[in-house]
Amino acid sequence: MRTALILAILAGLLLPASIAGYLRLESQLGEARAQMARDHGRIADILMLGMQEPLWNLAPESGRPLLDSVMSDERVVRVVISDNTLGTFLSANRPERRQGQLYALNRVVTKQGAQIGKVTVEFDDGRAIALIRSEQRQTIASVLVQLAFSLGLILFLIHSRILRPLDALTKQAKRLANQQLDQPFIWHRDDELGQLGHGLEATRQSLKAMFDTLEQKNLQLEADLISRRHIESALRASQGRFQRLVESTRVIPWDANPEEWRFVYVGPQAEQLLGYPQSVWYHENFLSTYLHPNDRHLAYQLFTEVRGDAPTEFECRLLAKDQRTVWVLLIAEHRHGADGHHLQGFLIDISARKEAEIELEKYRNHLEEGIELSTRALAAANHELETFAQSVSHDLRSPLRTIEGYIEVLLEDYSDTLDERARNYVVRMRGTMRHMGVLVDDLLTLSRLSRSEIRRQPVDLAAVAYEIVEELRALQPDRQVEIAFPDCLMASADPKLIRIVLYNLLDNAWKFTSHVPEPVISLEVNEANGQQVYQVSDNGVGFDMAQVIRLFLPFQRLHPPGEYEGNGIGLAIAQAIVQRHGGRIWAKGAPDEGTTFYFTLPEGRDVPGT
Repeated sequence: MRTALILAILAGLLLPASIAGYLRLESQLGEARAQMARDHGRIADILMLGMQEPLWNLAPESGRPLLDSVMSDERVVRVVISDNTLGTFLSANRPERRQGQLYALNRVVTKQGAQIGKVTVEFDDGRAIALIRSEQRQTIASVLVQLAFSLGLILFLIHSRILRPLDALTKQAKRLANQQLDQPFIWHRDDELGQLGHGLEATRQSLKAMFDTLEQKNLQLEADLISRRHIESALRASQGRFQRLVESTRVIPWDANPEEWRFVYVGPQAEQLLGYPQSVWYHENFLSTYLHPNDRHLAYQLFTEVRGDAPTEFECRLLAKDQRTVWVLLIAEHRHGADGHHLQGFLIDISARKEAEIELEKYRNHLEEGIELSTRALAAANHELETFAQSVSHDLRSPLRTIEGYIEVLLEDYSDTLDERARNYVVRMRGTMRHMGVLVDDLLTLSRLSRSEIRRQPVDLAAVAYEIVEELRALQPDRQVEIAFPDCLMASADPKLIRIVLYNLLDNAWKFTSHVPEPVISLEVNEANGQQVYQVSDNGVGFDMAQVIRLFLPFQRLHPPGEYEGNGIGLAIAQAIVQRHGGRIWAKGAPDEGTTFYFTLPEGRDVPGT
């Protein structure tokens, strides 16, 4: 009897209350999470739409107010707006708000059909879940209190099986009838009266438990009503806040009835857009009146043709009150719900962007005309350069050959009649004329290099360098020069032109090491910034780095005339060839410490001839 009584009372009192409380709290928890998910998605959508223009214009300051407004919601922990090219565009982080589980939601920001960035919003459910968890703890505590109280009372009754006399039973029955349930029935007999007394005690306990349960449920119901009022108030405040947030941006929300071809709601920003009051926007003939005549077919497309689930957007022109033409981006989406079919979307003023596009188109046309004129001028300059080269080649060289011929005749036929001083003058004149001929040839070579075609192929620079050194040794067989070349040094270059570069650099090193006791010339390659850098070094006389700007200028010599051979154009030719390959050449040195020339031959960067 004791076991059955305990189990019956526990099952009757605690199990229904526990199940009902658990189901109710789980329902509240699900509703709170669903509402949080809806708020989370709504904030992400607002950021996605609000950040289109700032991302498109790369203007983070224009998106900062919207970001600050979103961060005013205590549930938002972190917001990151990233640009596809620049990375993080705007961000805000409030880690101290994190109290529970963190949810992240991403939205892709698109503009004109192209993805321009991404919005990430992280939400914390700590506050909502904490409230539900608190109610769960209260319910569990209440159940435990009831369990402890019920167990104590049952044990007390089981250990008190003493029946009272019949008159005591009558008095107890009257007290029970008068709902005096606080004082327990105590019996000292175990006969039939005792069984009846126990029955009355059980009745008292049942009634008291029922009243306690009803009181607890009433208190819980009052708490639920208060909580419901708080939630409804918070929802209304949140709805008002979000409405103010949307209506404070340049994005104009709207809702329309597609059956009647009219707006049923337009954001208050519409008054500033066209200068008309909101009531005008609600007229049935608004679109046919204030939509540009050339764009009115888009209204038919919007209200009749488009029925897909995907949003529709297009650009159109509206006629303002002050006769302005306002360009807007219209975004629309059809919705089918229990209240019927309706159309909703946003209007975005894009007049500034359209004006910029028109100016850009004008600038592009002007730029194309300028490029065409520059191309024509460049072609004319090239033609003049060709004409000049031919003039130098034919008209200038011919008189030089004639003068040189007269000098040879003068030396052969009149050598006996000329004194030593006169013959010396004539010989110097012949040397000067030959030097002038060499200068003319070098000028022609430098001119042709700017128009020569580059034919790249694999070239062994080491093999070419060895051939050039053999030629130099053949001219000066008595010189002993140490050569430090690799066995193989492959490069991609024009074989003929790169040989000219190496010849000029090695001839330069050969020439300026003529007074060094133990001359050394080396060729090697190193890697810098991901590309090959070739270098030709010597331990010759070197040069002052303050004069390096003159090193690659035609006919500029850093040493007095007659001290070393050459006319000062070899390095200029080498620089022109390297630049035609898309590379660059430079030098480092110091007086009496040698010189090193560096040059690059980057793949696929040939400079086309002009």
